[in-house]
Amino acid sequence: MNRKTRRKLIRALVVGVGGLVVAVVIVKIACRPPGLPEVEVMTLAPGDIVSVVSADGELEALNQVDISAEVVAKVEKVYVTEGEEVARGQILCVLDDDELRSQRDLNRSRLTEAEASYKRAKALFEENLISEAAFDERRTAYEVARSQLEQSEDNLSKTRLYAPIAGRVVRVEVEAGETVVLGTMNNPGTVMFTLGDLSAMQAKIYVDEADIVDVVVGQPATVTPDAMPEVEFEARVRSIGYMPAVDTGAASEDVTEFEVLLELVEVDPRLRPGMSVTGSVTTATRENVLPCPLQAIGRREQEGEMYDAVFVLEGGRAKVVPVKTGISDGTRVEIVEGLRAGQPVIVGPYKVLRLLADGDEVKVVEGEGKWPHGKKRRPRGLR
Repeated sequence: MNRKTRRKLIRALVVGVGGLVVAVVIVKIACRPPGLPEVEVMTLAPGDIVSVVSADGELEALNQVDISAEVVAKVEKVYVTEGEEVARGQILCVLDDDELRSQRDLNRSRLTEAEASYKRAKALFEENLISEAAFDERRTAYEVARSQLEQSEDNLSKTRLYAPIAGRVVRVEVEAGETVVLGTMNNPGTVMFTLGDLSAMQAKIYVDEADIVDVVVGQPATVTPDAMPEVEFEARVRSIGYMPAVDTGAASEDVTEFEVLLELVEVDPRLRPGMSVTGSVTTATRENVLPCPLQAIGRREQEGEMYDAVFVLEGGRAKVVPVKTGISDGTRVEIVEGLRAGQPVIVGPYKVLRLLADGDEVKVVEGEGKWPHGKKRRPRGLR
């Protein structure tokens, strides 16, 4: 056997032995029995649960009014600025009244003429010198002229805009020289000023339809402005809308929300109308009940019916226990029936909990448990 042939033979032998070793290792790994699933356990203890419904919205003055023009005219002079305090009845703005004043003077002259004609006709009618129809015609003309004068005087008075409430001017939308227009059914009129009494404020939030059934007028709440995330202002539910908040844009085809007003108990001078806020309404409180982590609750099906259940640890094995739940605070849920204080409940991790089955042997660890290397199992536990 020459040297070249010997090298080929040695090389083939080495490759064959190496392949055999790899095959043995793979077979051993594949045949290794799966280890116990590692789980986290919590012992249940009595405690309190507060159920809260939270939603986003904005601040506004409790007594807030928008002031619009009632006649079409040009703005002649604005007497207030944004942020200014005003008293009720204080003048805010004057509109150009030349045209309306001329119309008033013309209607006044027409009324004088119609009144004189009516008085002459009345005297003639009393002496039976004119017919009743002629007299009625003069009387009607007089009444129409009087109504036209009253209307023109009313329009003229609307060129002076006064504050309907005492408060602060929170918005000024017009300047001298602009022309204001009236609102119609499809087009809103010019909002010239917004006044608000900032001594009392409320938060307008939009609550999802799934939560609105738990909200009741008078329930306690808190309001947290986005600008002051560390501050909570005490509030109360003042009113609840009965129709979806479609007009505000808060509702869509997929989400239906209802308007809820939260009246602040105390007002901070730093608060401003229009600030974005988060409102939290306390809908229920349970004291000295049995709270359980929400992630431990699963759904099971038996004979076509779904029910809530948890895994408890008994003798090193996971046991399914049906439970009846109450209110939730978002992280914990009240256990009404099925468990007792002191029982160890398997709370995670989720990737292990979802694969557990009734009677599985488990290993309790601290921190996130895991499945050891081994054959994958099909989920047949809580769903």
